[in-house]
Amino acid sequence: MASDLQRTLSSRQISMLAIGGVIGVGLFYGAEVSVKLAGPAVILDFILCGVLVAIVMRSLGEMVVHSPVSGSFSYYASSVLSPQIGFISAGMWWFYWIATVMSELAGIGKIAQFWAPGFPVWLPGLIALILFTGSNLLAVKIFGEIEFWFALLKVLAVATFMIFGLMLMFTGVFSQGHIETITNLWTHGGFMPNGVLGMLMAMSLVVQAYSGIETLAVESGESYNPKQALKRAFGSVTVRVGVLYVGSMLIMLSAFPWNYLLHHAGSPYVLMFSRIGIPVAATIINAIIITSGLSSCDTGLYGGSRMLYSLAREGTLSPKLGKINHNSIPNVAVWVTALAIFIGIIITYVAPNQVYVWITSASAFADLFIWGVIIVSEIQFRRKLSSAKSPTGSNSLDYPVPWWPVLPLIGLVMLVGIFAAFLISPLTRVSVWAGILFLAFMVMYAGVLQRRNALPQEMAFGKDAVRQSSAES
Repeated sequence: MASDLQRTLSSRQISMLAIGGVIGVGLFYGAEVSVKLAGPAVILDFILCGVLVAIVMRSLGEMVVHSPVSGSFSYYASSVLSPQIGFISAGMWWFYWIATVMSELAGIGKIAQFWAPGFPVWLPGLIALILFTGSNLLAVKIFGEIEFWFALLKVLAVATFMIFGLMLMFTGVFSQGHIETITNLWTHGGFMPNGVLGMLMAMSLVVQAYSGIETLAVESGESYNPKQALKRAFGSVTVRVGVLYVGSMLIMLSAFPWNYLLHHAGSPYVLMFSRIGIPVAATIINAIIITSGLSSCDTGLYGGSRMLYSLAREGTLSPKLGKINHNSIPNVAVWVTALAIFIGIIITYVAPNQVYVWITSASAFADLFIWGVIIVSEIQFRRKLSSAKSPTGSNSLDYPVPWWPVLPLIGLVMLVGIFAAFLISPLTRVSVWAGILFLAFMVMYAGVLQRRNALPQEMAFGKDAVRQSSAES
């Protein structure tokens, strides 16, 4: 039996894994509500959140490229802040993915009813859970290849949507010669029809659409040639996601009036394809959304299981969760994460119409908390690195955050503003309380571990962490 994870994920795989974790059912469903709340101004929400994500990812990239270790941001939080914060952030991130996958599975069930209205909402999610649990139990190289093609299909789908939208705007080929223009952004009640409040309320939903991109760093423990691969991946994934999100929203809101959504239910992506008039458009887009959900769930189970594995290796969870099977997969961690997700199937069975909003909102606060921990960890990481005496220059950075510390501080200010938006919006206010309750549980659990001396007292830092990780591989 292998003793540790294998570094077999390539640069193209880890880049697409990160994209796959972000683009899910939430983008297609969440866009409907966010556009109704903010109107065309939702584009500003996507741009602002994209800037925040870029800051978070660059902060995380600095630490990961310098010290690519299993556990990622929880390890850095433990080493530069405290073991308690590291443990709490790991637990919050696991909670985030559990809630996210639960909501994605519930969404898949609702989408499947397009073909069979009487089909039980919980059954497609159960089938999907079985399938991607099996996928995660395969060798990580096989899992990475499966997810690569899943994610690539989603990217191609969004790109195809953008191409058809541009054709609708500039040629009129799908609208009997009538050409839609960018003036749709401001000629139907103004660019910000519901004012700043509407934009703030939509902000929380947009954050959920970007959530999960930090999965890229968790994959560092299983990436081949991690320094080179991760540097390229961090440099490209944020740009790709930003272009796909901002670009598709800009084209969509230009291709048809935003207030069309006020009178027609459904995802804006579905509605635009319906306006094009392709007979099988609805079937195609529903299949794409289901594929997106499956890909996101696959990535979520991967990330959650690897976090449990990392905590077990640190000694804060049962050693059984740190066991590896003959495929170098933490199979016990995979099964435990899958069983936790199964609770969402039960909730979907009990309350099929409310479950998606409930669980999606519950995941948002957790990821916002993680983003804050990442930025604060980077600030302290840089300070400790600067104070470390190294005559050989081994503490130099290969991928430093530019304009430090101004950029991380801007990120923290943006996080506070978005947290305020969470409190303002009645749609996501529940996420604050659900997240705070789980955070309180993690704080208490960390206190119990500390009293038992079960938390690590000292963790490798800087280049020592790199050597430690290399020795384990």
